[in-house]
Amino acid sequence: MAEHLIERNGYYYYYRRVPTHLAPYDSRVHIKISLKTKDKAAARKRAVIHNEAVEQYWRELVTAPGVDVDGRYRKAVQTARLHGFVYRDITDLSANADVGELVDRLLAFGYRVDSGGEDESHRDALLGTAPEPKVLLEEAFEIFRSRSADRIVGKSQNQIRKWENPIRLAMRNFVDVVGNKPITEVTRKDVLAFRSWWINRIENEGCKAQTANTHIRHARDVLDEALIASDLESAADVETLFARVKLRTKDDSRKSFEASYVQDVLLGDRALAGMNPESRALVYFMADTGARVSEIYGLLPEDIRLDTDIPFIHIRKNERRDLKTPQSDRQIPLVGSALFAAQQFSEGLSRYSSADSASSQINKFFRENGLSPTSSHSLYSLRHTFKDRLRDVQAPEEVIDNLMGHKSRGPKYGRGHILETKLEWLERIAFDAGALVP
Repeated sequence: MAEHLIERNGYYYYYRRVPTHLAPYDSRVHIKISLKTKDKAAARKRAVIHNEAVEQYWRELVTAPGVDVDGRYRKAVQTARLHGFVYRDITDLSANADVGELVDRLLAFGYRVDSGGEDESHRDALLGTAPEPKVLLEEAFEIFRSRSADRIVGKSQNQIRKWENPIRLAMRNFVDVVGNKPITEVTRKDVLAFRSWWINRIENEGCKAQTANTHIRHARDVLDEALIASDLESAADVETLFARVKLRTKDDSRKSFEASYVQDVLLGDRALAGMNPESRALVYFMADTGARVSEIYGLLPEDIRLDTDIPFIHIRKNERRDLKTPQSDRQIPLVGSALFAAQQFSEGLSRYSSADSASSQINKFFRENGLSPTSSHSLYSLRHTFKDRLRDVQAPEEVIDNLMGHKSRGPKYGRGHILETKLEWLERIAFDAGALVP
């Protein structure tokens, strides 16, 4: 890549001619920006940054922009940067700019006039006359949502809804607490007020600190994305606004069942006899695969393989559901209660409209029939139990991570992911399926 560097009187400048094909969009003959250094290595690094900004500017001139809160203001900010300045409102310039900066801006503006290139965007950019857009907090979520394609790629509509709703709710709460003010006017005091509002809910409504922290984080992320999209130079630093506001939490995560409890009570005492057969099968599947509810409920007939030397299920993206993470795509050998369930429901599960509905009904059955030792125990606890059982027999972390659908943290365990290796460890922990109810 060309360096686009020139040196004058010991100082380096970014210098580049405007390509002929861009002349209809950019009236300048060339671009010259002081890099404010005599060190060539430093100048090269700064030139790369300026060059990226210039090319981005050209791309946006030629193509239609994406999220554009206020076209005049955005263009002024970008044009100021291309001339080596930070955009500053004319009031701010008049009150706070030093003489040297004012002279530099006026000289740059004078050059534009003398060369016949002066227009509203350059006057706005160099003299700070573009009115700053007023983006309200109630608009921030939609801006955030429009810029979140990378966060929802590959997700199903149901997964998008579950991702989106808590963030939308967090912003509604934030607006209720601080008011529907412009996003540039949010202060540290507003953030602390939101934190205090959550503390009050924790004390008086039984809300959890973890929920509060999640909503505070959502508000921060939405505000940050909206400010970036709006390109507001006067915006406060979001990290500073939200610094040290996280609430202390206690460990109230879902507990695992003891393996003996699962074997003797859930699987061996006809405790699930009053549950419908498909719900029982879901419990059986989870007990000896550790798979998530959505993963079991999303199995299609071709994902349940009983016709191979090692029966297995293949958890992968299909028409019924997406995957939580790339590592979730995996094959799990069928043993014990999971093999029994697969033999009963080789075409998959379909009784409920969604995995959430199935989980809700099973958890309700557990509560009503005294099958949850504590309020922290639920159907999902079987997944934790599965992991504990593998650790109890000292299965390698690589094998555990693969079976759980987690990203591996250590070196690969030999060939690691082959069915034979996983079967070896699962056979050591398999539940006895002899007393299971069909």
